[in-house]
Formats: sequence, C-alpha cells, structure tokens
Amino acid sequence: MMEYNEQTLAEFTNQAIEKISQGCRIEELAQFTYQTFQLPLIVANPGYRLIAYAGGENIHDPYWQQIISSGEPTDHTIMKFYIDDGLMEAITGSDEALYIDWGVCMDYPQTCGPIYIDHNLEGFVSILFMDEARLEFSLKLNNLLRQLCAILMQSNNFRLTRAINPVKELLAQKFFDIENYPDVASLAGYLEIVQLQPSYCVVVLSEKNKDTMRFSQLKSRIVRECGNILYYEKEQKLYVLFHQLRKAGFEPTFLKLINQSDCYCGASTAFVSLEQRSVFIQQAELAHETAKMLNISSRCRFFAESLTESFLLHPLNEFKKENLIPEEIQRLFTYDQEHETELAKTLRIYLYLRNDINKTAKELHVHRNTLSYRLNKIRDLTEVEIDDPEVAWTFQLVFRVLETMT
Repeated sequence: MMEYNEQTLAEFTNQAIEKISQGCRIEELAQFTYQTFQLPLIVANPGYRLIAYAGGENIHDPYWQQIISSGEPTDHTIMKFYIDDGLMEAITGSDEALYIDWGVCMDYPQTCGPIYIDHNLEGFVSILFMDEARLEFSLKLNNLLRQLCAILMQSNNFRLTRAINPVKELLAQKFFDIENYPDVASLAGYLEIVQLQPSYCVVVLSEKNKDTMRFSQLKSRIVRECGNILYYEKEQKLYVLFHQLRKAGFEPTFLKLINQSDCYCGASTAFVSLEQRSVFIQQAELAHETAKMLNISSRCRFFAESLTESFLLHPLNEFKKENLIPEEIQRLFTYDQEHETELAKTLRIYLYLRNDINKTAKELHVHRNTLSYRLNKIRDLTEVEIDDPEVAWTFQLVFRVLETMT
C-alpha cells in the first residue's frame, strides 16, 4: 500500500528532478506522478486549456472531464463557477496550493495551485485526492508540482503559449463574432469584468506567405509586448482590439513589430463606443484585404487612407452604410441636418466643377463671397484641404458612390 508521507514525497522529488534533468515533458511528469501516488492530476494554462492530464478513464469531476475531452471548459463553467463563485480569484490570489471545496469543486474537493514564472501566472495544477486523509499530503505534492511545472515551462521541452484571462479570451471570441453576437448587450457580462476603456481601434493582420511559424511568432510578440488588447485568431488572420489608445495612436512598439514582419495589416479608424463595433471590424477587414490585393506588406494600412482603393476593389453592396462615408464628410451631413445648411451639396458641386469658384457660385445661385464663406466652413469642419488633388479625388469618388447607392 502506498504511504503518503514525507519520506515517499522526498523519494518522489529526487526521482522527478532526475527525470527533468533527462529532458522529460510535463505530460511525462504528470504520468509519473499518477503512477507513483495514484492521485489524478491535471495541468492547465491560465485560460483553463488542457496542458496535461494523468489519471483513470472515468474522472469523478465532470468539469475535469470537459477539459480533458475538449481541451477547454465551457463558457457556462467559466462564468458561473470560476468567476461568480470566486474560484479563479482565490487561486490567483494565492502563492501556494489551496484546498478547494466550493463552486465548481463543491462535490469534488481537490487541491489547486497557480504556476508562476517571473511573477507571471502561466498555469494551474490540480490534484483530485478523493480521500480527506490525504489532504495535507496533496497540498504538499501540489506545491512541489507547481515548482516542477514552472521549471519545465521555462525549458526547451515545453513551448510556452501565453494565455489570457479566460473571461478576456471568451470576450475576444464573442467580440469579433458579430454574426452570433451582434449587440454589445450580449457581451455585457464579460465587459463588466474585463473593463475596456476608449479609445479603441481594430486591427486585422495575416502573414504574407502563410508561414504559420512566423505568424505564430508575430502573434506571440504582439501579445507579449502590447498589454492593452483583446485578440482572436480565425481563418489564418489575427483580429486585435486595442483599447486605451493614446491620442498619438498605436504604441511605437506595435508599429515596429509590423514593420519588421512580412505581414498584411489593416486598421480601423479610432472610435469611442463599442455599440458600432461591427462598423470598425469591417473597416479593418477591408483595409487588410486591400493591402493584400495591392501587395502592401510590412506596414499598418489604415482604412481612411485606403478608402478609394477599397471602393474600387470590393463590391459596394457589401459595405456597411457608415463605411461609405468618411468621417470628414459625415461631419458636413451632420452639420447640415442640425443647421439646415447645404455644405455637403456645396462641396459636391465644387469638386464636380473642378474647384472653380465662379462656376460653383453660378450653379448654386449664390454670391461668390457666400460661397467662399461656405468653403472655409467646410475646411474648418473637415479639417482637410479640399483643394488638394488627392483629397478632391477621394471626396468626388465618395459622392459618386453615394449617388450610386441611393
């Protein structure tokens, strides 16, 4: 019969250290632990995604079974038990293994301890000890395994993939899934916990040559060096929501990463409300696809600067209405509506007549001075030089698109 005492733990420690020195993996350490003590154990990353499991086929804990079978817990488990019952907070708030007999573990008491590397949470290890007489031993074994797993995670035998807070991870999945979660109200429970702050910007990027290794490396660097983000990977593209952006825009670190990589990158305009997130997700997607079609890589391509190309390269009926109208022209429409003016019409005719003041005044049946006043007002509201050829071309195309779509 197995003896659960200090001597057997010391013997196990020496054997485990020997195995680690020989290059064993976390999965092998878990199996060795189970074979030695017949105590089921599970190792997961901070998002409760499975790293290793060792134990019998029939697990007494159904939540362990869920993670083992699918590799991750359900949304319901994360929100109902790990968050609402304070399980995650208790574990991450401790420097050593805990005895847990509440929340998701109420009927299946176990020990669980956080794995830290350089004060960063990198995972959890839990032991299902089944017999209350083994509690103290289980806590000691758990604390030992926390340290051994940390050693292995830092070695070359385990490729550490940094995971984010599971609630943050779930929010990211749903944030970019506007088909199934179109309204911000459907994200309310997650947003209360994660607390995103404006201003925001959406970025979509992909590796130019579809090199999965380089793409994974770029993703890891962005996650590691950019703290104010939500991210989600789908269809070989990385979707990123930046929040708490400064007025100056992206951190130089992010732009440097993009410039150093061989990737296509598209970014939305900055925004302050999540209510219209679908508009800005589409902006980033369009900017990304335009960069890809034009083979513009190693730089962040913003939607505003690629608007004309986007109109020419993508079906207009796929554009959300808000993305057909640049912010500068939208200001004119808003001002006209609030003040019963005709600034948008004035600009449209002025550009159509090749910026000719005399012809425009005649067409609008207004005095030249009145037209000059309107044009100066337009410049003030749009904050651009409407006589610049590039600006004039873009705005002319926008007005033509709006005419076509109405």
